[in-house]
Amino acid sequence: MSGRGVDSKFKNRLHCVPFQSRCWPFAIGCTIRGLTGIGIGRERAATSGSDGTAMMKAKKIRCNKISMILMLLLLVCSAYTSAALSADTMHVDPQPAPPSSSKVGVPQATLQAFGAYPNLLNITHEMRENFHPVVKLPKRKKWKKWIQKRIKSNNIAFPNNICNESQIGLMNIYDYILKDYTGKNNNDNDVILQGGKKVPQLLPTREDALEFAKTQKQSKLFDVGRYDEDRRGMYTSSLFDAKDEEKRRTIHVGIDIGAPVGAKIHSFVDGVIHSLGYNDAIGDYGHVIVVEHRISATSKCWVLYGHLDANSIKGKHVGQKIKKGEVIGRIGDTSENGGWTGTHLHFQVAMTPPQTHDMPGVVSLKDRENALLEYVDPRYVLGELY
Repeated sequence: MSGRGVDSKFKNRLHCVPFQSRCWPFAIGCTIRGLTGIGIGRERAATSGSDGTAMMKAKKIRCNKISMILMLLLLVCSAYTSAALSADTMHVDPQPAPPSSSKVGVPQATLQAFGAYPNLLNITHEMRENFHPVVKLPKRKKWKKWIQKRIKSNNIAFPNNICNESQIGLMNIYDYILKDYTGKNNNDNDVILQGGKKVPQLLPTREDALEFAKTQKQSKLFDVGRYDEDRRGMYTSSLFDAKDEEKRRTIHVGIDIGAPVGAKIHSFVDGVIHSLGYNDAIGDYGHVIVVEHRISATSKCWVLYGHLDANSIKGKHVGQKIKKGEVIGRIGDTSENGGWTGTHLHFQVAMTPPQTHDMPGVVSLKDRENALLEYVDPRYVLGELY
C-alpha cells in the first residue's frame, strides 16, 4: 500500500470513537454552511429595500447569524471533547476480576513438588533458615563426602563448611525414609517391625493398641509421610467415613514425621498455646497441642502437633507462651497416639484458628481444593523434605 500513512495512535483512537461521535463535526459543518448561506441571502434581500426598517432587519439577521455560529462552534468543541474522552475511556485496559479464592494456585493433581502449592504465609527461604527444627533428624554418615563430590561434579562454589540445602536437598543430608501410603489395600501400608514382622498401620481397637504398646519395640528409624497424599488403603475406621465413598476422607493435609517414641518436638518460632487435649477415637490424634505461631508482623498460623505422649499436655494451659526451640512435647506410643503402630508426629498448618484441639487431618476428595487453602503445605515451614 502506497501513500501517506496514518499515525497508528491516531488511527487507533479514531476507530475507538463511536460512529455518532465521528459524524458530529461533519454534521455541524454542514449546518454552519447552510445557515451562512441562508443568512447571506436574507441580508441581500433585506438591503435591497430603501427603508430603514429593512436595514434594521438586516442587522438583526447578522447578529442572529453570529450567535448561531458561536453556538455551533461551542457544540463542535463539546462534541470533540466527548469523543476524545470516549476514546481514552475505551483505551483503558479493564482490571481483571480477582480469581475465585477456592481456585488460587491449587494444583489439580495430588502429590505435587515443593512450591507448587499456595504459599499463603509468604514464607521465604531466608525466613525458613531461621526456623528451629521441629524434629531433629539424624544426618547421614557419609553426607559430607557426598556433598563434596556433588559440589565438585556440578561446579558449585561453596565453602567447605557450608551446605546450601535448597541445592543439595534435605534427603541427601538427613537420614530418613520417604513413605508411600497410596496403596489401595490396607496390607500395602503395613508397618514392618524389627525381625520382619508386619503389623497394620492402624490397630482396630483400643485394647489392641494397649497390648501392642506393652511389647512395642523401639524403632530408631525416621521417616516422612507426604502432604496431599490419597491414602485410600490406610484409613479404614469409621472415623474416616470409610463406608460412604462420597464422604470418605483419604486426602492427607498434614505431614507425618515418623520418629522413635519419646523423640522431642520443638517449636519452630515463638507461639502461644491455643488449645490442647486428648482425642480418644481410634485413628485420631491421641494427645494433641495446637499452637498459634506468628510468622511475621503481618501473618500468623495455627499448628497442630498430634500423636504426642500423655506427659506432653501435663502442666500446660491455654495462653501459655512458647519460645522458639522449646520442647512442646514428645512422640507418643501406640496406646497414646490413637492406635498407630508407626509412631510419628502429625504436623498440620492452618490459616484460621480451630474451634478446639482438633483439625481434620484427612479430607474427602471433593473437599480437597478448599482444604489445601485452609491447611497449607507444611514444607513451607519444615523445608523441602521431598
